[in-house]
Amino acid sequence: MPALALSGIPLPVLADRGLTYTPTLLGESRRAFSGWLRSSERREVYSYSGNTGPLTQEDARAYRGLLKGEGDVWSFDSDLRSSAFRAPSATSGTLEAGVSGGRYGGCLRMAVNASLTLPTALGTKWTVAYWWKLEGGSWRHYVHRAGHFISDNGQLDARTPGSGALEVATASRLPGGVVQLRNLGGFSGGISNPSNAALLVDDLVVLPWVAPASWVAPWYSAGQPFGAPYPYHVASGEALYEPRTVLGRVGQGRAVEWWEGTSQVLGQEFDFELQER
Repeated sequence: MPALALSGIPLPVLADRGLTYTPTLLGESRRAFSGWLRSSERREVYSYSGNTGPLTQEDARAYRGLLKGEGDVWSFDSDLRSSAFRAPSATSGTLEAGVSGGRYGGCLRMAVNASLTLPTALGTKWTVAYWWKLEGGSWRHYVHRAGHFISDNGQLDARTPGSGALEVATASRLPGGVVQLRNLGGFSGGISNPSNAALLVDDLVVLPWVAPASWVAPWYSAGQPFGAPYPYHVASGEALYEPRTVLGRVGQGRAVEWWEGTSQVLGQEFDFELQER
C-alpha cells in the first residue's frame, strides 16, 4: 500500500518533508468573564500538507489536475449528467441511466446501435477511462490515453485503440475532440458483440491530460470509484490512520533539474494540501 493515494492513485510525498497534519476545530473555545472555559467545539478536521518531490513536466501536469479536480466523471447513478453537471450534447438509440447492478451503484445501459456524445472538447492530450461489460458478462476497466494503446484491467497497452466503446480516429485523436461511446452489434469493430447484448458502462472518467503509466495498475486494483464524488477524493494509505474524504489544493511549485543516466531532465515539484470534508 502506498503512503498516500487519491481514489486509489498513489500520490508522491517527498520523504524529507513528510506529511504535515494540521487540525481545525469546528466551533470555538473562549473564556467567560469569570474565567471559566466555554467550548462549542463539535468536531475536528485535518488538513494534510506535503510536497511531491521531483516530477517530469507531464507527470506534474497530471498530479496537479488530479488534486484540483479537473475533468469530469459520469457515475450514471441516476442520470446522464457528470460530476460538474455536464449533460450529453447528443444521444441516439436507447439509453438508460441508474440501472441497478453497476460496478459502483447505478450504471448506464446502452442498447445495440445506441450512442452517447459528451461535449468535452478535449485537445491533443487526454485520458478516458470507464468500466464496461456486456449484459451477462464480467466488468472490465479500459483506460484510453492519447498516443497509447488501451490499458485493460491494469495491463498497459493491451488492446488496440479501436477496441472498446470509445470512438477514436487514431491512438491520439478523438473525432471533434468529444467523447463518444457506442454499442455496435456483431463483429463490426470496438467491443465484439455477436449476441447483440446491451452494453453497461460505469464510472466514466474524462481527464484533459495523459495519465501516467504508473496510475493504470493501482487505478484498477483499488476497486473504488474515481472521486467521492469528484472533485473530492477518498485519501488512503499508510500515512493516514483511516481513509478520509478530502478536497485537494495545489500550492507553490519549483523548477528542478536532475540526471537520468547521461540525460538531464528539467521538471518540477510542488506543495499540496488535502482538506478533509
